[in-house]
Amino acid sequence: MRIEELLLRTMKSDQNPNEGRIDYYMQRAGFMKKINGRTVYTTVGLLLKNRIEKVIMELLEKRSFSQIGFTGVDSLQELEEAVHSFNDSYVGSYKDIPLKLYMKEQITFRNEYYESSWRGNTQNIMAFSVLGEEDGVNELMVLILHKLGIEAVEDHMGYYYPSATGQDEYSGADPSDNKGRTEAKGERATEELSMVETPGVRTIHDLCAFLEVNPSDILKTMLLTDGRKNYAVILEGHKEIDMARVTRILGLKEDALKVLPSSQVVEVTGAEVGFAGPKNLKVDQILVDEEIRKEKAYIAGANKTDYHLKGVRYGRDFSGDFHSVSRRLNSSKGWLLGEMRRQPEKIRVQAREGGFFYHPLNIGYLNVDRILLAVAEMSMDEIGLDLSDEISCFDAVVALVDPRKEDAIRIGEALYKMLLSAGLRILFDDRKDRMGSKFSEYDLLGIGKRVIIGKDGAFDVKDRYGKVIKADQNKLVEIIMSKVIE
Repeated sequence: MRIEELLLRTMKSDQNPNEGRIDYYMQRAGFMKKINGRTVYTTVGLLLKNRIEKVIMELLEKRSFSQIGFTGVDSLQELEEAVHSFNDSYVGSYKDIPLKLYMKEQITFRNEYYESSWRGNTQNIMAFSVLGEEDGVNELMVLILHKLGIEAVEDHMGYYYPSATGQDEYSGADPSDNKGRTEAKGERATEELSMVETPGVRTIHDLCAFLEVNPSDILKTMLLTDGRKNYAVILEGHKEIDMARVTRILGLKEDALKVLPSSQVVEVTGAEVGFAGPKNLKVDQILVDEEIRKEKAYIAGANKTDYHLKGVRYGRDFSGDFHSVSRRLNSSKGWLLGEMRRQPEKIRVQAREGGFFYHPLNIGYLNVDRILLAVAEMSMDEIGLDLSDEISCFDAVVALVDPRKEDAIRIGEALYKMLLSAGLRILFDDRKDRMGSKFSEYDLLGIGKRVIIGKDGAFDVKDRYGKVIKADQNKLVEIIMSKVIE
């Protein structure tokens, strides 16, 4: 690529930038611009984004993933529905599985505008699905992030980039290490379901006092809506709901989920506000906090004004999808880079012996925009970006010290074409700018190797640290392809 094709515009350093560190850097280096509230990838920004996507796609295709694409998909929830429908319509029998797909999509995560590039309204993701193989999606997520040089923290099937400025929370705890869903030996509940009158008792605090129980003995039922569907979140009385996590689990836009208005509570529960419970609840989906114990007998709203139920148990009286939906005391800040999402509705597949069996559909996605920012931030040093060869936009730059000299132009053009023909990604820079300013831009862009052509046509190769090696034309390709200059 020739320098004029790059449309490169870098900025001088600002000691007190308004944006966050990496936001400011990506604009200064010319990878991005902010225009009318939108983040715009420049030509060089798209080159970097495409390199990251190429790494992901190559790993997927090595594992027999096939690419498809959807139109009219706006949210994660809509994407999951589309992927599920495609799998359901495509797979007829055991011969069609495993079916492994991937897709590049733009997903709207929120409607409000945020300054940070980490929280763009619409973001580019790489999604993939697996049907017919139980495991492998989590392993694949880790492999991809590791290949990109990111050591992410896994928390409940989400992968986070630790950052003090991050606005996603994670615990880093082992998801399998929870006491929910099972009961300690000897605690099997035997209490039968019974209704108790609780006139005017609408809060957890008042119910504890009225029945002389602890908040952990009560099931709290939170009713939510996105305007299209209604949801219920069930958690123990002493827990607080994590709305951001619930929104993510449901695959909704960040600001889409609201508390169900009191005027609609009666329609959903048949009771006034304060008496909702999970039994016979008329909602589209129920999420159950993973700390809920399956065999414990709880107290819950009876969906009847002035009444509660005692002896409510998961499985017998209500069901739902288990997730971590409550706030945790010890959490860390970061940015969610991707997650694995298991779909509650399974796909029916005809078995070899006849009849049918049901396979779970696992969907994962990686936020390419956030991964790009994370890669750039992790690659930053005192002079610019130290990008890996797999991710760097160019393998090298061919630069002329004095483009007015005919010998320099002739040699430069010849070397440029030779390196291109060898399959290398080369930038040709024949600008009349000072070499010092050019080197600064190469540092900002993360171009590690520079072929410098002098006024007399002689050339050498220099790395980003200033190390120089005299090279002849026969060994130039080998030098450029090597990891370091020796």
